[in-house]
Amino acid sequence: MPDKNTPEFLGYLHSFRGLAILKIVFGHAVAAACIGAYGVFDISKPILIISEVFYHDSTLYFAMISGLLFSKILKPRGFFKFYKSKLKHIVLPYLFFTVILTIIKINFSQILSFQDGFQVVISKVGMNFIFGKANFALWYIPVLMFLYLMTPVLEFLQRKNSITKTLFFLIIITPLFISRIQNLTEYRLSFETMIYFTGAYALGMFLGVDLNKKLSWLNNYKFLFGIMVLISSAGLFYFYLNDIDYLGLVSLKETVFYIQKISFAIVFILLFKSLEDKQPKWLKPIASDSFSIYFIHGSILYAISPWFIFLLKSNTMNPWNVVLGAVILFSAVLLICMALVAVSKKLFGKYSRMIVGA
Repeated sequence: MPDKNTPEFLGYLHSFRGLAILKIVFGHAVAAACIGAYGVFDISKPILIISEVFYHDSTLYFAMISGLLFSKILKPRGFFKFYKSKLKHIVLPYLFFTVILTIIKINFSQILSFQDGFQVVISKVGMNFIFGKANFALWYIPVLMFLYLMTPVLEFLQRKNSITKTLFFLIIITPLFISRIQNLTEYRLSFETMIYFTGAYALGMFLGVDLNKKLSWLNNYKFLFGIMVLISSAGLFYFYLNDIDYLGLVSLKETVFYIQKISFAIVFILLFKSLEDKQPKWLKPIASDSFSIYFIHGSILYAISPWFIFLLKSNTMNPWNVVLGAVILFSAVLLICMALVAVSKKLFGKYSRMIVGA
């Protein structure tokens, strides 16, 4: 994101970024609360269905924002500066957190020598870095790095001629037919997942060219996008309640999630843009720290969830204990993440963004 003091800074997009990370963290907090209360991720529970409908696939917002920022702000600077920026502010912090989180999990008491320990660390860090397995939320960073690598190809398709522009459009709608594959345990990269998020990234690139003109046009149809949000959300509730998902190789849920999240994104962007210079002040620090929060919130959530087992296991107010537990977990995780980022900024100064992403 451009510096807030430059004329390139898009305040409304900054606010949307802040909202996006809040949705991601809250969705994970609800899942953690349900696991704490019921022992399993039971998708039949009403609160988990509601959470999944509104918070699942919220990382699509980040993909769309990244594509939009490339076309609007980063493309004129050239690819060298683009990749230099991503290396410093995304890849290096990702490597830092991967190393730290991997080392924490290694049981060194079972390792006999320094050489063996060093080999184990290098091996596990390498695997976790490639596949995003240092914690459950980091799966998206390898996907994001793939999007960065694909950017020159997408930019070429977007501008070259009518044939390449048609291919570019097909990439945007491909997630309607190729579904994201969720993989929390296996060390593998899903081609389908890469393609799924490439669609949102490409859409962001498309919107970023003549952004104000496109947003003005989209504003004429904001109620239509609001209706699409309602219809797609209703469809997702129907799918969850009736245990409907795959039609052949295509996940109907993921298809509708793509429609819903893109529609939500357009509605949110238009809403924040209508506020002009009156953006919510409380969102600004959250948006500024959004990548750092994303990097560490999964580990913080995992670490503090046991503190609230007494509440989550309580039968006196079930299922409201899950709701309360999710809100408490969400608030605690957010506050701890922002406190850690503030400490990092004090410790590392101007190098903090290369270490923790903020």
